[in-house]
Amino acid sequence: MRVLSYLVAVTVAACSPVFIELPAAATATDITGTWELTIYYQPDDSDYLATYILKQEGEKITGIYHGMHGPAAVTGTVKSDNVALSVTVKGTTAQFSGKVASATKMSGTVTGTSDKPRKWSAEKKK
Repeated sequence: MRVLSYLVAVTVAACSPVFIELPAAATATDITGTWELTIYYQPDDSDYLATYILKQEGEKITGIYHGMHGPAAVTGTVKSDNVALSVTVKGTTAQFSGKVASATKMSGTVTGTSDKPRKWSAEKKK
């Protein structure tokens, strides 16, 4: 009888559904707001500072660049912690790719602003 009880218990345990809690899907940090962005040109030249006012709707980013050659429209996307921004100023398009580190910091690489890719970082001000 004891063996039969053990077999029934093992069979019930083996046939019971197992519920595993999966982590929630990673959601992007909302980057809506005013960002102070720096493109690093050192040691070649001085770093470049600009202001980006961004609005996020889902994964879509729109906004305005304010800087030496602006204002200009900004477009882009945020997927999880990956950010991509694009701005065209005076016929030249800067393509930013990077990571959102927190609700107030992001950084990455920009192409189109010089002869080689440059590092950039941004800090949220508002």
